[in-house]
Amino acid sequence: MENTLLKLTDENYFSQEANRQYMEVSQFKGFLPQYGGCEAKQMAILNGTYKQKDSTPLLVGSYVHSHFEGALDRFKGEHPEIFTKAGSLKSQYQQANEMINCLETDESFKRVYTGDKEKIFTFDLFGAPWKIKVDCLNLKDGYFVDLKTTRDFQKVWNEELHRKVSFAEAWGYLVQIAVYKKGIELATNTKDIDGFIAAVTKQSPPDKAILYFTPEDYEIGFQEVEENIQHVLDVKNGNVAPERCEHCDYCRATKQLDKAVHYTEL
Repeated sequence: MENTLLKLTDENYFSQEANRQYMEVSQFKGFLPQYGGCEAKQMAILNGTYKQKDSTPLLVGSYVHSHFEGALDRFKGEHPEIFTKAGSLKSQYQQANEMINCLETDESFKRVYTGDKEKIFTFDLFGAPWKIKVDCLNLKDGYFVDLKTTRDFQKVWNEELHRKVSFAEAWGYLVQIAVYKKGIELATNTKDIDGFIAAVTKQSPPDKAILYFTPEDYEIGFQEVEENIQHVLDVKNGNVAPERCEHCDYCRATKQLDKAVHYTEL
């Protein structure tokens, strides 16, 4: 990895410069249509010509993460939009507190979710520098945990596979768990790190689960990266023009009417 690369810290990890220099799982998925990604939108974000608004579901997830990171007070200060005019938390974030309590009062979760929090690693994979920020890493016992919030645990329809799949597969978490496993092993010179997802739902009361993964699961996620990374890098590096999906918020915001379409095409 080149010495000219930005040295990552908690302060600059999510910066535009860091995202330009490094590949990251969420960025990678942002190029892939199967995960709701759009090449044109992702490039506009990387180039600084488009800023995506934080959605309520995303902010709820960040709220929960911030608590377990020990940074909830800072998060509240940076996001006044989570409060009502009267100064109380909006209902979605009161529900987030319920999600936090659901995990905090679970002895099994507390035993598993022990180790270094928000650990940053960089590594080279498929000829590109990557960055990851691990929610909870327990190198001593050989595992890491990623914290996820989700609407519920119902299976999600997959148009490509023509069947319903687990939310973990639908949202690309097999890709994430595979990249994190490989990245931690490369960065720490260790082997056989296991990955888990601690998931909590946004239902009332919340549901919760700890998910494990088999070697076959890691291979599925890793293979998806291997199959798509060259095209993603070609687009990111300007060698291939990004395609518009014509469905996302960016494409709607920048759409230009250049022809009439038959009503059945909509």
